[in-house]
Amino acid sequence: TGVRGVPCVRACVGGGPPVTRLAAPRLSEPSALHDATVEDMESERDGGWRSFAQRMGVQAPKLSVRATLAEERGKGGVFAAEDIAELEVIARIPRSLVLSPSAEAVAAAANANVPSWAAELTAEALIRSSVRSFSSGVCEDGITWQHGGGWATDGADLGNEDVRWGQRDVTGTLLSTGSDNDHNIYAKFRFPCHPVIHRAGLGLAALTRCESSKKAIDALVNRGRYYRGMVDALLPLIPEPSSRWERGSLRERRSWDVADTLSRVLARATELQLDGAENAPPTCVIVPLHERLEHCGTRGGNAKLVGRDPRLSGGSDRGRNDEVLLVATRAIRKGEAITRDYEAAPRLPEDLTNGALRLLLQFGLPPSAWPTQNL
Repeated sequence: TGVRGVPCVRACVGGGPPVTRLAAPRLSEPSALHDATVEDMESERDGGWRSFAQRMGVQAPKLSVRATLAEERGKGGVFAAEDIAELEVIARIPRSLVLSPSAEAVAAAANANVPSWAAELTAEALIRSSVRSFSSGVCEDGITWQHGGGWATDGADLGNEDVRWGQRDVTGTLLSTGSDNDHNIYAKFRFPCHPVIHRAGLGLAALTRCESSKKAIDALVNRGRYYRGMVDALLPLIPEPSSRWERGSLRERRSWDVADTLSRVLARATELQLDGAENAPPTCVIVPLHERLEHCGTRGGNAKLVGRDPRLSGGSDRGRNDEVLLVATRAIRKGEAITRDYEAAPRLPEDLTNGALRLLLQFGLPPSAWPTQNL
């Protein structure tokens, strides 16, 4: 079992308003410059994201976005093109681009055996359908779906195609492999679960130096259980399956699209307070640009999403509350990577993973993002 890179996209953000600042928590970690020089970033810029940002009204004048490297597994490539002050608004993103559950998505997810935020957000992604038609460029919604999702969204993470109980034996994807009765089915063979899940769990535990293989296997089983709990409810949202599947019945291929979408959603989601009420609960959403930031590690993220500008209460500025803000939580030096804290992202119910196991399984993050004790 190995960790493999994923396809990447080149992009750049340009244009925007003057510097603005918001009150935010203060962090004291020093800036850490990325290995890439600003000249490198300039040479790697692509007009794909710039074109999208200008067309859709994304404003981020001090950011440079480059193609992610294979070893980054789709997370990274967003840098400060200039020095950024603490509390400065780094990016303004129209709310219309934020993937959040619509009434239709909530209604569909309510039919799941165990309704959850993941079912609602997956339903919304399927309704918008862009996740199932990703290509090598920036998708219409600005979310880099083509970069993959959690571990084994790409079957190559399971090793060579010729290995038994590896990627050739998955049922569509690893997430859609197995059933809720596998413990009883395979008990006579002394397997605690489906053989593919068992082998994957052993490899996942070895990769992340997990304290026990059981913890990794249980995490895979839990993901599969929640997928199976929502798949029947979400199937009506997929009239036709994507073309990526080479075999399987129509229903199977539609089911595999649900599994594939769920894995990509879990790898990108964050919590954001969209409602203006002070005590309103946060909503699980996916925000373009923010969904591809690299992990902050022990230093803490240097950027934070804000659902609305607290200084705007109405009047002529009411329209500006139609934006989501990405705000610097500390001073960021030119050339430094913009980061977020994936440990703070929402997780599936009953998910007890932490450290490298969670960072790889849910988000697909590479070893460079893991705690040092897992390396």
